[in-house]
Amino acid sequence: MQTLVLEKKKIDLREFVQRRANESDCATLLKDEFRVVDKETGKVVCLYIKPREDADALSEIFDCCTTVKYQETFRTSGLKTTSRIFGYNPRNAIRKDFCSITSFATEQPNQHAKIMSGGAIAAKHYALHNSELYSEHLKTTKERIVEDYRHADVPFTSGIINDNNPLCYHFDSGNFKDVWSAMIVLKKEIGGGYLSMPEYGVMCEVKDKSIFYFDGQSILHGVTPITKMRPDSRRFSIVYYSLRAMWNCTPLREEIARARMRREQVENRRLSGKPVKT
Repeated sequence: MQTLVLEKKKIDLREFVQRRANESDCATLLKDEFRVVDKETGKVVCLYIKPREDADALSEIFDCCTTVKYQETFRTSGLKTTSRIFGYNPRNAIRKDFCSITSFATEQPNQHAKIMSGGAIAAKHYALHNSELYSEHLKTTKERIVEDYRHADVPFTSGIINDNNPLCYHFDSGNFKDVWSAMIVLKKEIGGGYLSMPEYGVMCEVKDKSIFYFDGQSILHGVTPITKMRPDSRRFSIVYYSLRAMWNCTPLREEIARARMRREQVENRRLSGKPVKT
């Protein structure tokens, strides 16, 4: 595996954030397995692998992704994205004020289970290649998140499947600090779709059945335009991450009781004519 010691360049983020990623933004395209070490800190900031021993399992996950019912959204840039979240959701005061598993798990339980199995594959190689960070990540998950919202011995709580999505430059938000997220890429008959990191001046090809690890909260990243070689070409990126808001979740029974109490409070305030607090 190639090790690159790179300096994190200071760039004008205003020129990049929410702009579409282009292949011309970085001078170097990396195609083989590598790790990047930050020149200043000496830390491994990202890792790219192609775990051949898991190729069959990853092929099954690709087939599963083709049967998922995706949801379309439009970002402020006007870019349409097709995706589906999985794993666990924290409370949302507006939509659902209690912690729960995602709707994907109840609507398509078999597909959800298969996607979650990819998290175990990602966790296995995380532990092999960066055991110290993995141990700290898993320890935090077990200490801060109740068992009802954990998946076996996997540090990740949640994730998203992206279907043929070229993503504008952004920083992830809401995750545990200073840990890695894992991105499994599965694709057929696709050109482009490189993961671009302009602060380090490199792009990663992210081949079929590959895994990319990094802290997306501290590294600016985006996905370059995707070219479909055939009408049925697909590129799935499955990102596994750990949501800090899950630290606030109580056991499921308590969450249900809390939600019922909150609902009663809202209804009572409406009946009394008082403003409803969110």
